[in-house]
Amino acid sequence: MNKKVREPFFITRTINLILGIIILVLMALVLLNIGNREVFKMLIFTLAAVENFIGATISFSEQKRVRGNVYAIVCALFLIIALILAVRYFVFV
Repeated sequence: MNKKVREPFFITRTINLILGIIILVLMALVLLNIGNREVFKMLIFTLAAVENFIGATISFSEQKRVRGNVYAIVCALFLIIALILAVRYFVFV
């Protein structure tokens, strides 16, 4: 019997972990007031939307519909906030 069971979504979960680390770094930059805060805020919400989209896709693939729907709703909320921040930054400069 093979005891090494491979995780089917190992690469996508690793990408999700990397996105989470990038979000934490961007939050630290916003808190320390380094660089352009508005762009960093917009990137935080955009990357959070991508991260939740990946989570929703994995959950739906594993037949976990409730968790997938929660991830999808949170993804939509983060995407709407990111779009509002982008419009406010690029249109109303």
